[in-house]
Amino acid sequence: MKNEPSFFLRQKILQKLLIGLLFFSSAAWIPQAWQSRLAPRWFHGDRHLQEALAKSVEEWMNKPLTRKNFSTSSKQFDGEWLYGTYLMSALGFFQMAQEHPEQKTHYAAQMEKAIDLLLKKPVRQFDTESWNNSDPLESLDSNEGHAAYLGYLNLAMSLHRSLNPQSKFIALNNKISTALRRRIEASPTLLIATYPEETYPLDNCTVMVSLFLNAKIRNQSTDLSKRWIKQCRKKWIDPKSGLLFQGVNWRTGQPGDAPRGSGTTLGLYFLSFMDPTLSRDLYTAVKRELASTLFGFGFVREYPNSIKNRSGDIDSGPLIFGYSISSTGFALGGARIHHDPDYFRALYASASAAGAPLQTQNKFHFVTGGPLGDAILFAMLTAQPTPEI
Repeated sequence: MKNEPSFFLRQKILQKLLIGLLFFSSAAWIPQAWQSRLAPRWFHGDRHLQEALAKSVEEWMNKPLTRKNFSTSSKQFDGEWLYGTYLMSALGFFQMAQEHPEQKTHYAAQMEKAIDLLLKKPVRQFDTESWNNSDPLESLDSNEGHAAYLGYLNLAMSLHRSLNPQSKFIALNNKISTALRRRIEASPTLLIATYPEETYPLDNCTVMVSLFLNAKIRNQSTDLSKRWIKQCRKKWIDPKSGLLFQGVNWRTGQPGDAPRGSGTTLGLYFLSFMDPTLSRDLYTAVKRELASTLFGFGFVREYPNSIKNRSGDIDSGPLIFGYSISSTGFALGGARIHHDPDYFRALYASASAAGAPLQTQNKFHFVTGGPLGDAILFAMLTAQPTPEI
């Protein structure tokens, strides 16, 4: 299996957010109390802070972003970063509408704008090129997977419909859901490919969550989701660490990569929309197997301690003493979702020290992150707490 995961496993942007911190060495002299001072306000849903970051994200969406605004040295990765900026923006706007229902109309409209951008042909070009010039929206009758594009897009559209029952995406959401459901049911592994001969449980989490939400909206059976969750616990979660396997063999569904932090921390965020219990179990495993603090700064390892001598890759960013940039950034969302204020504060201290936030009266912007960094942290910092179990 090729080691070419989709955008959400390729979070090099979080490297930019933490490079200035030098991860551990600077933690000794950057006052943790200063860097974490806003964490309680973020954790408890401070409206002023959330709206200020939302305005910065809205400004990015109003700019004519293209692949050329990103610099990964790969057309595919640049395209994924562009796509990811709009996708994470859409999720953040959804969460703002949830947390501040009096502003639902505004944020539903902003979410609609983000989805419109996701649908543009140049934005989906990265996936088209990866599938030998087969467009994901023009090949819904095929057996191709296109999980990298369709799963995340369909999730955004399903969530938008929960805000706006008259959503203009109803027909397309139903059409994509029908195609994805058919592909999942036809797969002996209950997984579909992200790219040709590449299959990742994380991307399939978004596929299945989108189908679950679509089925609920349409008062249809969610039995497929129940079967998939059972299969996930049995096949795609490492029984020793409790972490999500990063990749699986595209033919057999057997693990093709180790259980890792970068996929697990983001996967538990998406799964919270469908199965809060499974999401909580993954977060518990992250805390047990991967989480640490140093001088009050929070960090998350990429691999459990039982897996030795692994270096960083495009998924994790560079590893420093085994700690992962991607895992650390995405764990912020899990800490808020699962009511963990202390670790949220430690993780926020790291993100703040590295992200160089610039706060004005009406805007909040992570200077080192650019459009994708702002969008990712917008989604993670506004992730919605689950009902306490």
